Amino acid sequence: MGLFDFLKGIIPEKFIYINVDNRKIEVKDSSVVIGDQVINDPEMVGKIFDKIEEYKNKESLPCQLIHKDLLDSFIEYEELSITQKESLKKLKEILLEEDVQCILMARRVKKAYDKGDSNLAKKLHSQLDRNFPKKGNKVFNLISGGYFDEMILPFIDVFKSEYEEKHIEKYRDFYSNILKFFPLAFFVSNNTTNERLKEGLIERLRLKGVPFVRLHAIGKSNMEKIEEVIGELKIEEQYLIKDNRFTSPTGLRAQIFEIKFRKEKGSREESV
Repeated sequence: MGLFDFLKGIIPEKFIYINVDNRKIEVKDSSVVIGDQVINDPEMVGKIFDKIEEYKNKESLPCQLIHKDLLDSFIEYEELSITQKESLKKLKEILLEEDVQCILMARRVKKAYDKGDSNLAKKLHSQLDRNFPKKGNKVFNLISGGYFDEMILPFIDVFKSEYEEKHIEKYRDFYSNILKFFPLAFFVSNNTTNERLKEGLIERLRLKGVPFVRLHAIGKSNMEKIEEVIGELKIEEQYLIKDNRFTSPTGLRAQIFEIKFRKEKGSREESV
């Protein structure tokens, strides 16, 4: 099968160039480049991705597939603050490429929603789910809720300070566990009230079959909220706890408060 047959029926034939120099497909974030033609239509891009997916277990594609560096183009294209740009560069150094691509695509979805382009947003959201079925929507929820920029990114510097040469491994585990145990995590942000934290914690503690609940906080005031609610609910008397606190060289304070269930206790519903 040649490039023409591979793409036939997916994109207009005028986009397919048969000369050897152009027998390649460049995948760049939410667009595809074939020859000198740039395809941005989400539906068409999605079909190309689906076609590429069919070949993932085969020895080769009938063309050269090039995954362009998504980060540089995203940073140049999006209206990001200097702090966000630097944070994205840090993510590229720490997380796996697949995770970075998922994060960038999820940001694109949020950007489309923010601009009021609901049709594009829905198409991109659907594409995100197809490309990253196990974590795409979780990452989008973290980003759209403001938790990614406010909570997850700052932990990079915290982990660098705390674990030094092991910070990449530790941060990957931290990020992976957030996605794996997504319903069990609660992010205490500047907008979180004590009452909201209390409600969210009780709600998670009453879930059946869960190993633990984790509270994440950045900053002294948010850490104090955890301390106050934990004291009010008498958590330390009923559960096993692990209180991890960190301080970066710049003075940034962070906390991961883990609550585990005591095996000898009765039903969870009775303990909160």
